[in-house]
Amino acid sequence: MKPDNWQILSMCIFVLSCSLVTACGRPFYLVTSDFRVADNREAPPEIVESQTYLSVISTIKSLAVIAPEGCANETAAQSSGEAAGQGVLLKTTCGIEMAELERALAKGGFQVISWNVLQNKVLKEEVTPQAASKELGAEVLFQINSLERSLVQAGQDARWERRFYESNNEGEQLDPASLPVKEGEQLVGHIKKKEASLTHQERLSMTINASTSLVETGETIWFYEWTHAEAHEQDDAIKVLAVCDNGECQEVSVKAKHPPDEARLISGSNEAISELKLAKDHQTAVYHKLLRDLVTNLATSFKHQS
Repeated sequence: MKPDNWQILSMCIFVLSCSLVTACGRPFYLVTSDFRVADNREAPPEIVESQTYLSVISTIKSLAVIAPEGCANETAAQSSGEAAGQGVLLKTTCGIEMAELERALAKGGFQVISWNVLQNKVLKEEVTPQAASKELGAEVLFQINSLERSLVQAGQDARWERRFYESNNEGEQLDPASLPVKEGEQLVGHIKKKEASLTHQERLSMTINASTSLVETGETIWFYEWTHAEAHEQDDAIKVLAVCDNGECQEVSVKAKHPPDEARLISGSNEAISELKLAKDHQTAVYHKLLRDLVTNLATSFKHQS
């Protein structure tokens, strides 16, 4: 083979090896960062039981329920998050929240006098809730003092776990890599910019405060308070692809595995839109689930002695 041919062949082998392994002395590194949240266990409900409660709870059969002074004014679709409100034809103040509570109490085996019936009687006859409850045959008046929506931090005990890997221009995770301190600090600096968007995430929560009193005597016999937050469903993970050359590391874009758009052919498309039962308001849907968890726990706690 002629010398010129040998030179051409050697050059081809060199170029091919560079493209398969690294960028000819400019190796690719993949930096992964996982956000690990170790939330403290959620505090249990705060429950206070009087001696009177302990002596009468087994005989209590009927309850009257009274709503707090201020409640969210929402329709059923809005409260469940299944539809964003576009206009309301008919709605009842506090109706959704109180209906959930009444449902939970009835499921617990109690005869429940609706808060709406009690409220109408109080307003129409201008009597106290205690007097109206007695006339309706209730043994216990169930008072919801407050029901509040709020936000809590994702967790105080959280950390980033970062790892370095060899990679290629397609961003594949290959063997673990060890780098000089200078280059490693540069890679950490690049991924920190993306970590910042996840560090201060908040979660939705709801707090309920309730008390019960004997209709006959007016004595308050039971107290309940609990703040319940949505669970942190999964840890977050982010990645950064970088190339290092002479001690300097720069973030680069991942090479697409597919051909350019102009070279691709498609025959149609589809798009999913049915998340959370077509919920248009995810936040409100989460609040609705928290509300149901709260009132279910409240009803169960009232029925059974601690």
